[in-house]
Amino acid sequence: MKISKIMIFVLLLSFLGASSALAEMSTQVGVGYGKQFRDDKDLEQYELFWRHPLPYSTTLWDSWNVSTDIELGLALLREANSDKSETGRFSVMPQVILSPSDMVNFIIGFGAGFMVGETEFTKHDLGGPFLLNSKLGVQLVLGGHWGLEYDFYHQSNAGIYDHNASLNMNQLSLSYNF
Repeated sequence: MKISKIMIFVLLLSFLGASSALAEMSTQVGVGYGKQFRDDKDLEQYELFWRHPLPYSTTLWDSWNVSTDIELGLALLREANSDKSETGRFSVMPQVILSPSDMVNFIIGFGAGFMVGETEFTKHDLGGPFLLNSKLGVQLVLGGHWGLEYDFYHQSNAGIYDHNASLNMNQLSLSYNF
C-alpha cells in the first residue's frame, strides 16, 4: 500500500512537470472550507486542490475567455461535535472556466472520486465510497497570484448504493496561481 501511494505521488509530479506549458491559464493550488447547508446536518469539509490548465481555450462574444482545466481535490469530511471518524475524499474534476474579465472567473465542473473511511454520520449516510461531484463557483482574482472563490459544491453517489444522501455545501477557497 505504501509503494502505491508513492507511485501515485510520483505520477502526479510527473504530470505537473510534463504539462506545464499546455495553456495560457496558470496552475493553481488552493485550500477551501465548506459547510453542509440543509436541515440540521453539521458536516464540514476541508479541501486541498490543484488545478492545471488543459489545452482547450477560445473566446466568445469578443470578450469572454473560455478555458478548461483539471482539478485534483483532496478533502477531509467530518461531522462537528461528533465522535465519528472523519472521511477522506479524493476526486478528479474537469472544469470549464468562463472569464468576462481578468478579475473574475466563473467555474463549472463535473467529476468523480472516492471516499476512504466513514461514509455514515449521525444524521447523514453517504452510502458508500464512490462519488460523483459538481461545482459551480465564482473566483475573484486578487492581484497577480491570489484568488478568492465561492463554490456551491454537490456530491452524490448517483443511486448506486442503498443510501444516496447528497452533500450540498457552500464553500470558500483561497488559491495561489503559479
